[in-house]
Amino acid sequence: MKRRAILFASGAWLAAAATRSFAQAPKAPRRIALVHPGIQAGFRRDFDAFRAALKELGHEEGKDISIEVRWAEGKTERLDSLAAEAVALNPAVILTGSSAGVAACRKATSTIPIVFTTAADPVGQGFVASLRRPGGNVTGIVLHAGLTGKIVEIAREALPAARRLAILVHDQDPRHKNHLDVFEPSARRFKFEPLVVRIARADELDRAFNELAQRTADALVVPNLALLTSLRQQLVEHARKGRLPLLSTNPYFAETGGLLGYGTTTEENWRRAAALVDKILRGANPAEIPVEQPERFQLVVNMKTAKAIGVSLSKVTLLRADRVIE
Repeated sequence: MKRRAILFASGAWLAAAATRSFAQAPKAPRRIALVHPGIQAGFRRDFDAFRAALKELGHEEGKDISIEVRWAEGKTERLDSLAAEAVALNPAVILTGSSAGVAACRKATSTIPIVFTTAADPVGQGFVASLRRPGGNVTGIVLHAGLTGKIVEIAREALPAARRLAILVHDQDPRHKNHLDVFEPSARRFKFEPLVVRIARADELDRAFNELAQRTADALVVPNLALLTSLRQQLVEHARKGRLPLLSTNPYFAETGGLLGYGTTTEENWRRAAALVDKILRGANPAEIPVEQPERFQLVVNMKTAKAIGVSLSKVTLLRADRVIE
């Protein structure tokens, strides 16, 4: 009997030890997959802001989370395959940007939560049932194409002598249509002749600016589209070289050297997207997480650029500016 008792006790101890060992085994980091149409170099600041926000929310890369990145580098035709790669990793959540990114990720999965950093009209495009209650596996930050109308209004105020106002769009991004729907009637309302210039790839900027020069554009609007945001340094350099006032719905452009920008920064959107990812990692259902809308908008004016290209801005614009770069 003693021998049986000893064996039983030993077995019980081993089982308890194994249970304790299993319970104490570190959990594998939960995977976050990034699938983005933009060029990585152009979104470094935003991606760093996203990672920093996750850390502030208590997530440590390599410890409780890992991030797998897939950048399309401006080639939207790659998004479907990149989204499929991301889904194969079985991540806890997928982060994406722009309507093209959301569409590709939704095509790849209807169950893995998807968070977008920007998307115009997610209800109209069928990504969510409503902003208040998305109802599926998608939520994120909405970016209103209406800002394009506001930048046209600011262009008229800032550049009263301008007559031909151009807009540059990436026609492979579905969101470009939303911006054109707002831009053309707004331009006519403010007594501009609207000009539309399109690019399909990043290597078409020389051709686009030659077209702008041939059509004698007086100013250029750059909407907040993923590829164009990625290319902001090159866009600003082209505009300065051609002494063409560049206005954008992303304040980053004014910081980079454009004439002015009005809107919410993409960096702020990425930080807010991190908060949505955090909620999902803690068990929230994306179907019940409201799509967020920007709350803060700022007008940034770059007077260094104004002087460099020989443009005089109206006093009203300077008074309205939240920040003036001297």
